[in-house]
Amino acid sequence: MTRIILFVSVVLLTGGPLSAQEPIIPIVQGNYLVGGTQGGKWLKPARVPLGASPKFRSVRNDSDDTTILIGQTDEKWDACNENRIVRFRSRDDDDQLPGLFIGEKASWNLVPLQPAVLDTGDAAITDAITTFLRSKGIRRSPTRIKEAISIDLDGDGIAESIITGRYYRRWDKFELSAGDYSFALLRVGSGRAARNVLLDGQFLDERIDADYAEHSIVAVADLNGDGRMEIALRSIHSESDRQMLFEFKKGKAVMLFDESCGG
Repeated sequence: MTRIILFVSVVLLTGGPLSAQEPIIPIVQGNYLVGGTQGGKWLKPARVPLGASPKFRSVRNDSDDTTILIGQTDEKWDACNENRIVRFRSRDDDDQLPGLFIGEKASWNLVPLQPAVLDTGDAAITDAITTFLRSKGIRRSPTRIKEAISIDLDGDGIAESIITGRYYRRWDKFELSAGDYSFALLRVGSGRAARNVLLDGQFLDERIDADYAEHSIVAVADLNGDGRMEIALRSIHSESDRQMLFEFKKGKAVMLFDESCGG
């Protein structure tokens, strides 16, 4: 009789049988384990377990390919011993596959909305970026936009724009000139009410011995199942590689993960 009473008490308190714990889903970007998600919450890389041959889905905005990929986690890079590395191989050759990957147990729609590609030569976009560059002290260099996409990140019915651009007078590995720049920018709102949110950037007002940067968009996707879209960015340098992931929440861009390798 006691056992029956205890069982009924548990059901009444929980509203039903206790559910199993949500799975931990790893997120890999540019071959780095940048973190993970569990029940909609973000996890640091140290809290994300990986087996010897974890299975992932590729997250892309230019393809609906849902092929399951098996990662290799037993390789070590001397320059990246502080990172946890997961590498993928293509089916046709030995090249490692770049991009964004998520554990196969992610059961939601990863790309509920595809971004619209914008014309990088559009006068309104060029004028907006020229004004932005001037606010960063870049006044004489040409405005060079590399990517521009539009997508409603938070589901409020208003699309945001993600824009990358760069200009370098010289491509010497460790010599940059005044007026050189590279950036990844989020524009929130439209028209005169639009505001700029700098995600990452490099703006030079004098010649320095430093490494150049090339910012690019990896993908835009819902990586924790909350219906909002995150922004995956990459910044490559002559001898290093940096992967960043941002979420857009309550009108602000918040960096979730930031992993890099190299000098």
